[in-house]
Amino acid sequence: MTEFFNSPAFFYVLLIGFAGYTVYYLYNVFVFLRGHFRARKQYQERYGMEGARVVRQYYAWGALYVVMIGYCIYSIVTLDPTMEQFQWFRMAFFFVGMILVGQLGIILVKRSAIIGPEAFVIEDAVIPFRSVVSMDPKKRGIQRIVELITTQGKYTLSREMGLELHDAHEAWKKERKEKKEKKNKGKK
Repeated sequence: MTEFFNSPAFFYVLLIGFAGYTVYYLYNVFVFLRGHFRARKQYQERYGMEGARVVRQYYAWGALYVVMIGYCIYSIVTLDPTMEQFQWFRMAFFFVGMILVGQLGIILVKRSAIIGPEAFVIEDAVIPFRSVVSMDPKKRGIQRIVELITTQGKYTLSREMGLELHDAHEAWKKERKEKKEKKNKGKK
């Protein structure tokens, strides 16, 4: 059995399998990124950027991923070719690096948003504040998250992004209430 695991055929079967998965994964990340940029463009066309702010909370995570991707590239280039199972290590560093590139793309989308006076952009959706059903803080393992439930779907946000959206939603509700009170006073 060890002959099979040490054979070049086994290596190439795994190489093809990992390559297929990586292409599939990176394609899905690309589709996710494209959806996010389309939603941003749709928001700008519908609401404009007047009074809107762009929230970017990905700098620390992005830096960490860039460092790890750099380490993978460094390891691929500097591996000793005389080392036993050199090809396995090179393959592992390459595919881990590609998965980290995909994770970097996901972080750029998950930890950025446009928050405006009437709506916001999260992931691949433009969500008006009136369609927010609930924002529930939760604890998933050691990580604190905010579960955003809207009429358009359910989204999982970081705690910081959830706080930003909660504050913006509260300001929208307060402004809406003031407009309603002003309108009612004008009728009397």
